[in-house]
Formats: sequence, structure tokens, C-alpha cells
Amino acid sequence: MKLFELLDNVNKIVPLKYAFEDDSVGITIGENESNVNNIVIGHELDDYLFEYCSDNNIDTVITYHPPPYKKIIEEDDSENFLPDSITTSFIDSSINVITIHTAQDVCKDGNADTLVDLFNIMNPKVFAQTVGKYGAGRYGTVDMVSPKELKKLIENKLNTKLIRTNEYFENLADISHIAVLPGSGTQFMEEILDITQVFITGDISHRYLLKADEEKMGLIQIGHISSEIPGMRKFVEKFNKFMELEINYVYKDFYE
Repeated sequence: MKLFELLDNVNKIVPLKYAFEDDSVGITIGENESNVNNIVIGHELDDYLFEYCSDNNIDTVITYHPPPYKKIIEEDDSENFLPDSITTSFIDSSINVITIHTAQDVCKDGNADTLVDLFNIMNPKVFAQTVGKYGAGRYGTVDMVSPKELKKLIENKLNTKLIRTNEYFENLADISHIAVLPGSGTQFMEEILDITQVFITGDISHRYLLKADEEKMGLIQIGHISSEIPGMRKFVEKFNKFMELEINYVYKDFYE
């Protein structure tokens, strides 16, 4: 199989055209005509995945996160992007990489829809739009739950202990409206301030915790990849069924 043929198959499961416009999806390392023999699905490029590829003769990786690059400001103030050291390791080893990132967040049964199912969100609606009706976030109603019960539910459903809240969340009584966005979504917080009681996402800066206090909205920060892993597991299942393969999903569970 050629890399472009694998990309075509991935595209049938996760339409890449629905990703955010500035997102790096598709073939991020390698060429269309590169040969594909042994595949693994990873969450991101890291030493753990690189070692797995080296030990198992893997030549192609499908990742959720794009390969990391460093932004360099040149003397003429123009921007240039150079591969990070781990990206260089994959390039130098001729390991192809296909990335699905926000296309996987927004697609049907992707990362956002999986969170809807996990938390039994009723009448879900989309926010953080990418293209047309597609978006990275979901909000809706849930059966009444206390703050303590919601935190416990998150721990159990996402297999994580990495939970942080703003102060206002602790003052809530019963919760019936929540919003979720896999990965880091605080830049979309303004969209849902008036329509939800609690927003669950990852990578929340102190500034946003304070802003949520001011706006009287509960904010829950979970481990970044904890919100993405359930949807990625679904992707792996769909990919294996579609391709009639048994491809492993590799990530550092320390960060769940």
C-alpha cells in the first residue's frame, strides 16, 4: 500500500476537510508514494511511540496530535517552523505520519460525540464550529448531579484523577447543563457562558479560571489526553474493522 492510499481510507472514517482551517492534518511526514507495510496508531509523537516503532519495524503512524514544530523568528521578522527533536527522529527514520487531530474531534462519533455518550448529554448542540455544521464542542442537559458527583463521574468515565476546578464550581448546587470540548477549548468559552453551568475541557490557564469565576460558570480542567482517548479508541475500532486489521493504539497512560 502507498501512503496516499492509506490516507484515502483514513479520510473515509474521519473526513479531514472538517478540521479547523489552520490545523495540520493529513500526511504530516512522508510522501504520497511512500510505501506502507507496518502501521501503528499513536496519540502523539513522543519517545515512547518512537521506541515502539523501532522495536516493531513500524514504518507508518496514524496520530491524533500533529508532529511538533518550533517557531523561529528570522532576522527579517518572518516566521519559520523547524521540526522539534522528536519530529526529526521520525523524519530521519523515514517513518510516515498521518494526522487526524481536530477532524477527529468534530466528526460523527468522533472525540466530542464520544464525550456526549459518556456523560449522557441530552439534546446535544454544537459549538466551536469548524466547517458548516461541524464543531469541536458539545453542550446540552444531563440528569441532575452535584459537583462532587460530577467530579466522580469524570474520574470514572475518563479513567483519570487529573481534575481541577475553578472556585465558582465548588459553590454550585445541582448541575443540569454541561458543555464539553476535547483537548484545550477555553478559547471558545465565550460562546457558552450564557447557556451552560459547567464547561469541561483541558489545558485551562489561571486567567480563564478567574474569568469563569467572574462570569459565574463552573470550569473543570481534565488531563488533556483524557478527553481525547475515548474517542480515539473508537477510531481504532472503526479503522481496524474497515481495514480488516488489528492495529495497536499506543500512548503514555501516565498522562490520562
